[in-house]
Amino acid sequence: MQTNIAVIGAGLAGLTLASQLRGVADVTVFEKSRGLGGRMAERRRSGYRFDHGAQYFTARDPAFLALTEETMRLGATALWPVEIDDRRPGATKSEDRRFVGAPGMNGLARAIGQDLDIRCTTEISALRKESGRWLLTDKTDAPSGPFDWVISTAPAPQTARLLPPEFSGADRLAQVRMSGCFTLMIGLDRQPLLEAAAIRAHHPVVGWIALNSSKPGREGPPCLVIHSRNDWADAHMDEDRNWIAHELLAGVAELTGENYSDAPHRDLHRWRYANVEKPLGAPFLIDAELGLAAAGDWCLGGRVECAFQSAQHLSRAVAETLRET
Repeated sequence: MQTNIAVIGAGLAGLTLASQLRGVADVTVFEKSRGLGGRMAERRRSGYRFDHGAQYFTARDPAFLALTEETMRLGATALWPVEIDDRRPGATKSEDRRFVGAPGMNGLARAIGQDLDIRCTTEISALRKESGRWLLTDKTDAPSGPFDWVISTAPAPQTARLLPPEFSGADRLAQVRMSGCFTLMIGLDRQPLLEAAAIRAHHPVVGWIALNSSKPGREGPPCLVIHSRNDWADAHMDEDRNWIAHELLAGVAELTGENYSDAPHRDLHRWRYANVEKPLGAPFLIDAELGLAAAGDWCLGGRVECAFQSAQHLSRAVAETLRET
């Protein structure tokens, strides 16, 4: 009988796992959002297009570089030849090439997710074991399963809340630390007067400013993506959204000399778990006896590439376990 595996999360880690394990198991991916990509996200509003999560990615691992080059041939990723104005004290210039999804940041995820069994708008809230197999319950109390394995690729704090306390990796999972971020999206009717298409700021509130419309494939009017500093976001995570937007706009004005408070379009997104402050320090967590595992960028360090590496290592471990049983 074919093994049934549930993967929670349709970000890069979850989709990579599903893609690599479908040759040895029946895999179903559950995603709470409407689209794929997790923090490799794109938002379209009023004719504007914003990459409101990850801004770009690098590819150093040979396998991930091969995937990036293949998806470039398919038009799902593209090179972003940007010179980042890094204003942080002591910052050094990186020689890494920077890639983006195309035509939006979720292009890579959409390419990997083709032909996979993905259940979007399905937020899994609980697991329980019955007759040796896992049953999943979503936020509407609808059941799914049974599954022989459940693998969570959600951010570490969400994975810790979802997996049962008897999971052998629970203590290590609890040690992972992640930080938040606010993203302010600004749609314009004119080109902004920026010194660079991407600015890594040295400022108490603002951490990043990018002319999102400068990325390849981003047709349409000019638009800006502003990220807050992670520590500032953590300190103000539950503050009034209008106040958050006001503080970010004020910070951008200080950094650029331009006031965007009258922009035709503004939107704010809160990422409660955006960056990895303290990674797991291992590629994945697995409890073969229970049929539970966890993976994600938070295992290795937070870069997009880390999500792929974590999933690749875990897929090999699960496949080897299945061959031995």
